[in-house]
Amino acid sequence: MSPIDQLIYPRYLLQLQPAEQGAKAQIHAQPNLGAAIHGGNIVAIDSRAALRRQYQPRATIELPDQLLMPGLVNACSHALGIVNRSTAQPSDLFACGLIGSANSNSPRLSDDELFASAKLAFTEMLLAGTTTCADMSTHSEAVAKAAEASGIHAQISVPITAQANTWTQSAQEGLDRALTLHDRYAHHPRISIAFGLPDLVQLDREALTKIAMYAEELNLQVQVLLQQSPAHLLALEDRHGCSGIALLEQHGLLGTQLQAVHVNALDDADLQLLQHYRVAVMRCPHRYAQQMRPWPWSQFGAGLGTEAGAGATQPVGLGTGGYAMNYYADLFHSIQQLDTNAIYQATQGSAQVMGLDENIGALAPGRLANLAALDLRLLDASVAANSVATDVPSLLLRGRAAQAVSHLWVAGALLVADHQPTT
Repeated sequence: MSPIDQLIYPRYLLQLQPAEQGAKAQIHAQPNLGAAIHGGNIVAIDSRAALRRQYQPRATIELPDQLLMPGLVNACSHALGIVNRSTAQPSDLFACGLIGSANSNSPRLSDDELFASAKLAFTEMLLAGTTTCADMSTHSEAVAKAAEASGIHAQISVPITAQANTWTQSAQEGLDRALTLHDRYAHHPRISIAFGLPDLVQLDREALTKIAMYAEELNLQVQVLLQQSPAHLLALEDRHGCSGIALLEQHGLLGTQLQAVHVNALDDADLQLLQHYRVAVMRCPHRYAQQMRPWPWSQFGAGLGTEAGAGATQPVGLGTGGYAMNYYADLFHSIQQLDTNAIYQATQGSAQVMGLDENIGALAPGRLANLAALDLRLLDASVAANSVATDVPSLLLRGRAAQAVSHLWVAGALLVADHQPTT
């Protein structure tokens, strides 16, 4: 028998299959399976009997009423938005508050206060089932330090803007800080650095040329808030004489390393460009979505044809960074507003967006043990009766899934147990 760290035996284990052309992803909750964990990775998914025969665990965790699923992957979050959570009106993190104009009336926080705020935000994400996030917040040094301390797996998208704010005074300063952070975390197992572009209207072409050069040289992801609304599209055309998508194409930034958030104000030509370059797109459901031109997200995520290469797909992820919305940690809230296909987008889809789909987003041997366990009794009391058939994936759309998270692991480390942080 092989010695391993943990054997986990849930009631159900969530398995995901990507969508075929024009169809939804297949989401299945399979009973009588367990997971073997060692060295931070999943080493086997098999029946209880098979796992017992093959492995000698240091710890065995019985979860008789739980669903074991991949940890959620939040493709767009703003941890420091938590500072404005108590305000009466919804606010855009990148238009006021911490990153506001140079004469903003918002109070400046100390480094310790910024660290504590971001750490609280990441802890709330963990408690709500998120094991990985792509966070674009100001004061990135404090945010990265907080992510490291919380145990979450994070891409820190360092915002680069020419708008003077409480953190940087110019695009060059933001770029310099991003490069310094990249050097600091270049070999970190959980923290990576990306460029963040909160508003293309606030960047000149010289800055975009530099960002494209460094992104290519250092193989960095670039996350951009792109054409969020018709008003934003008009501002882009007024500043640059073209749409944001065309501007990025001119500077060589359209490609598989680009993560496009919101993309609400699109026409058919925009859609074709995003698909042609296989740009990763992120959905962030929000209260103003009904005001935008409706267009089918189902056009993304499926096969793109032979010209893009065999098996090529366009990644679609899910986030909580709703445009003009205050911070919230609950990615299940975004899932709830959509359908069961969003479960795939919030796990394997978002992992693909971040270029991490070979490591996270699914329960399979060789993947990192980024896992969440949900107590199904909190979602449907009838689950306690073994004779009652339950559509388990549909339970995740009922609006209480975040409260049902009982256990959570990041790279095999148990960070939440019995609904409480372990540290």
